[in-house]
Amino acid sequence: MLNITKCSIEAGDRHRVIAEMTGKERSVLYPIILCEHNPAWAQWFAEEKANLERLISDRRIMRISHYGSTAVPGLLAKPTVDILLEINTDTTIDELKAALPYPEYIQMPESDKADVPPLHLMFVKGYTCDGFAEKVYHIHVRYPGDWDEIHFRDYLIANPDAADAYATLKRGLRDQFEYDRDGYTDAKGEFIKAVTRRAKGTAEKMDNFFAARIGVYEYFMLNYVEGLPEGYFELAKHIPPGTRTLLDLGCGTGLELEEIFNIYPDIGVTGIDLTQSMLDMLSEKYGSRNVNVICASYLDHDFGEDRYGCAISIETMHHWPHGVKTEVYKNICKALKAGGRYIECDYMVEKQSEEDYWFSESKRIRTEQNIPDNEFYHLDTPCTIENQIKLLLQTGFKRVNMVWRKGSTTIIVAEK
Repeated sequence: MLNITKCSIEAGDRHRVIAEMTGKERSVLYPIILCEHNPAWAQWFAEEKANLERLISDRRIMRISHYGSTAVPGLLAKPTVDILLEINTDTTIDELKAALPYPEYIQMPESDKADVPPLHLMFVKGYTCDGFAEKVYHIHVRYPGDWDEIHFRDYLIANPDAADAYATLKRGLRDQFEYDRDGYTDAKGEFIKAVTRRAKGTAEKMDNFFAARIGVYEYFMLNYVEGLPEGYFELAKHIPPGTRTLLDLGCGTGLELEEIFNIYPDIGVTGIDLTQSMLDMLSEKYGSRNVNVICASYLDHDFGEDRYGCAISIETMHHWPHGVKTEVYKNICKALKAGGRYIECDYMVEKQSEEDYWFSESKRIRTEQNIPDNEFYHLDTPCTIENQIKLLLQTGFKRVNMVWRKGSTTIIVAEK
């Protein structure tokens, strides 16, 4: 039996001992601790995401996601940030292990359960032989897929009642399983499975998706979309001096308008969005400004001709296929005055293989759920930066350039 109260061995061996502990031994040294939600957890994730991107070749990373209770605003959670690292299928396990330096990252024994994915490696960070460090991470490595944990996270974010029920369950289990981590996890299993089945029941129509998330929308955009908080400020810098009229497509609650109004306090804004509750929030925030909101789909709304000095869109175009974007871009170009500018700040990818993956996932979900092609649901289909530029050039814009990028958040400027 290991002495799990304190290890008096060399540092390298300390971490080997942690990896070789039994589940019961780890449960005593690392008991179940629950905390009220800490907004700093989003920053912890961002820091570790940057570390992983630095350590692992970007061609091997498909996606890095923050999931688990620390990713759900307001939810009671263990102060451990769960990260899903999805890697290309041609990445070998040895390459991955070599990229994550030991003993900073400790690989845990692989699960012998029958229902684990074909690849499911787990690395921990912040586990010491004397207990937890200040920042603790569980990094789960898998091949790309439609993972239940992401559906579960998104459902809890969109449904506060379900998140409250989950918190109540965890409080009840904490004392019973304080020193039994496996028992604690197993006891939550049926609840998690039931909620996940509900979450995966149907894809959500675009307007329903955002209406259901109105309470956490701004928190999520400002804390969980890498680069977007900076993107709001960066976008405003590219609005041409002297612009008097602005078209804002998919404007949501108007997060982007704060900095725009700081620079151009008298600018007239026309905002178009599907979700009335979001437009109501926008109107409440900017009621004293020259803002006209329209509850409609910008996919078929008539923007007019030669009306605006500038048009913008933020984190909205990555939901549409090429053909739909082409028609929207034509209408934007027509609506702009001569010399006008369109600025798109959105989720874009760098590799064609990434774009192909997301479009194939969208097709799979539509096929499985019998969603007609002419109905629009909240499905991510980000394009490559190169394809975005090509689409804009094909639809009437003369000059198109990428001007800024952080993470996957990218700004492209198109001149009429």
